[in-house]
Amino acid sequence: MKYRLLCLVSIVLMLTVVFVVQKKEPERNRYHQHLEEPGYTACTNHGEEVFCTHMPLLSIDTDSSMPEPYLKSEAEEGESEKAQLVENNEMVTASVQVFDAETGNNHLTDTPTLKERANIRIRGKSSRSFDKKGYLLKFTKENGIDSKNVSLAGMTAESNWVLHGPVLDKTLLRNYVCYNLAGTIMDYVPEVRFCELFLNGEYLGVYLIVEKIDYNSTGRCNITKTAPQMTSTSFILLLDTGSDEEEYNMETFFDYTGKRGLSNRRSEHFEIVYPSKTLTEAQKTYIIDEISQLEKSLASYDSSDKQRGYPAYLDVDSFVKYFVLNEFMMNADAGRLSTYFCKDIRGKITIIGWDYNNTFNNYFVDLTEYQEFYTTNKWYSYLLKDKRFVEQVETIYKELRKGILSEEYLSDYIDETVDYLGPAIERNYKKWGYTFTEEYCNAHSDIVLHPLERNPSNYQEAIEQLKDAISLRAGFMDRNIETLYSRCHESVNKQFSLKNRK
Repeated sequence: MKYRLLCLVSIVLMLTVVFVVQKKEPERNRYHQHLEEPGYTACTNHGEEVFCTHMPLLSIDTDSSMPEPYLKSEAEEGESEKAQLVENNEMVTASVQVFDAETGNNHLTDTPTLKERANIRIRGKSSRSFDKKGYLLKFTKENGIDSKNVSLAGMTAESNWVLHGPVLDKTLLRNYVCYNLAGTIMDYVPEVRFCELFLNGEYLGVYLIVEKIDYNSTGRCNITKTAPQMTSTSFILLLDTGSDEEEYNMETFFDYTGKRGLSNRRSEHFEIVYPSKTLTEAQKTYIIDEISQLEKSLASYDSSDKQRGYPAYLDVDSFVKYFVLNEFMMNADAGRLSTYFCKDIRGKITIIGWDYNNTFNNYFVDLTEYQEFYTTNKWYSYLLKDKRFVEQVETIYKELRKGILSEEYLSDYIDETVDYLGPAIERNYKKWGYTFTEEYCNAHSDIVLHPLERNPSNYQEAIEQLKDAISLRAGFMDRNIETLYSRCHESVNKQFSLKNRK
């Protein structure tokens, strides 16, 4: 009888363990190009003079010259010549050919797998001053006006695409690695694929095709489509420097109460990304009210209440994971620049990962210290006052350190990606290798890493710097993740306790 009872207990325990394991959230599906696709194998039917790559190959020919990256505005008294430059977002029409064979390598002499019309322009803010430009590609129908959804490298068909040309990041890897790490655990993070790019017959090197964050009924930020006649709406927002088109800018509770702070005049400005062309004044007011209600809840004594506080407005899980990932990656722009939010009309506000070029001590304006926490925007300053939020941050961080944020996993991921890129790295630096030189760094001190000795002198040194940065950051985070609890200590964060309120 005793053994029967022990056997029964054992079976119950085993079933309980199985149930718990099954209930544990699985890793989300994420296409990791370097793991899914074969590396380079040399063709035997042509010579070295034929361009040959194992990655998707894009060839873009514009109908007229590419516009200059900047325009010169009218000078104001005492204004420097550099301050007079404004971004030039003029687009030109182009023909796009994509070579992406299911098996074997890709060549410019192959029959293209895709041939489309598109508009193209230079994109980015500081990056548009780099020699290797980034581009925004908008596919159109033959009339050059109406948009056309096109799938690139197996990603969700859409009309808008980003071509990121890594140049400040000498490893070529940061955006690829970080987008994929974030996409492994978050609901939506843009998909990415490496490719090689020709523009008007000129080889431009290794690029990363990135999904542009926007509404799409079959993927990307999958939200309910807006009906123009409705006041309430799904929306996508960008927190950055604001839009050039005033109708898409907005001020919320934190702006008109001064809680966002005067120090952030060049950051933390909301821009409405979706809806865009169909946006009505009523919908803009609705979006402003939604964000303002959240901000009021964050600043209230009931901020952590499930019905009246921020949990009623935010997808808290996404904000926890975003904080952990961007802190680990040393993303100094996180939460104040290049930060996207989306909200389905039936759901809560979700934060989306975007732009990891400056991560892991690759911020060119100044040295990024390993011994700091960087996500300092006003929303997070309030979220971190809630002990339950900090507890979730600590729990998620410690779980991820056993998996995708372990140094062993990241080191292997980097090495495997380098192996996948193979000879494309050498081709890229045959074109851009001069950016490693001391002469280039001295002559372009405003667009390289500071102090100047931080700039790697070759590719292998760049990889070693990335791995060292990961190791040093992991050490700091391991030792200091629990210090975040000081931010939610009542004596530090509350002028008056609830029990003393009259």
